[in-house]
Amino acid sequence: MIRTSHLFSLGLALSAALLLGACAREASAPATAPAGKTGDAANKVAVARGIIDVEGGLIALAPPMDGSISAAPVKEGALVKKGQLLLSLDGALLQQEVAMASADLALANDRLKGSQAQLRELERNAARLATGASEGVSSNQQADAAKQQLASVRVDVDVAAAQVDMAQHKLEHAKLKLQQMSLTAPDAGTVVGQVPGPGAFVQAGKPAISLLPARPLQVRAELSAAYADAVQVGMQATVVPDSDGAGNATPLPLARVVRISPVFAQARLPEDAGRGVAKVVECVLEFDGEAKARFGQHVRVEFRKQAQSAAEPTP
Repeated sequence: MIRTSHLFSLGLALSAALLLGACAREASAPATAPAGKTGDAANKVAVARGIIDVEGGLIALAPPMDGSISAAPVKEGALVKKGQLLLSLDGALLQQEVAMASADLALANDRLKGSQAQLRELERNAARLATGASEGVSSNQQADAAKQQLASVRVDVDVAAAQVDMAQHKLEHAKLKLQQMSLTAPDAGTVVGQVPGPGAFVQAGKPAISLLPARPLQVRAELSAAYADAVQVGMQATVVPDSDGAGNATPLPLARVVRISPVFAQARLPEDAGRGVAKVVECVLEFDGEAKARFGQHVRVEFRKQAQSAAEPTP
């Protein structure tokens, strides 16, 4: 009985020793596992929230005058070329104005031509009477009367020419206003948002159509004051979609810092504004390759140190 109890105690001691050895090995194993992550974190110098943008942003197109839409040949999501017609306003009244201005110009030209023809005839008559007066064939009174009449007609010609210029400018102004009744694409791009249809009334100066220009995507990141001096132009950054399910999104190419604002500004991203970030520095990044992202998409930007070349000594 004593021998059995002794063997049982010895077995318990051996089991405890083996269990303690296994725990010690498990505790020491993670010390070498995250070595890669530690190096990756060491290269990270700043983190910021950002948004996908394009150079110049969305283009808001507004008509220069009030009017009703007569034609809207494009729809939301349409790919358009530079100069393509987007919508036209009802220009019936302006067309009448152009027609009236054209008629006024034609009438002014007729008056000018008549005055010019009369001037040429009076010039010949005045020259003939002046010659006759010098030769004693006609009187000096006749020659003087012809000169006065000639001077009066010259004034009429000048007035008629001025009326032609005014009519010409009026016609050009009417044609310009008629041209402004149409909105065309200032650049190639994609029509975004709803497009008002025929019959809708639009107001001068208020955007009627938004255009996303076909330009490379970029990132506008907001750096907090703590990271403002750590980020430099040319620094490389990793851009990750900042949303649920981001792990299923297409990976974005690396980006590089191209501009850093020299001033602090109010945070605009709602995440930062909700966290009480008073001032930020805007940082613009361009992708190294084509980025499959959407305008306005929120992202997380991780700025990293420049990789050392093999020739550079390790500090």
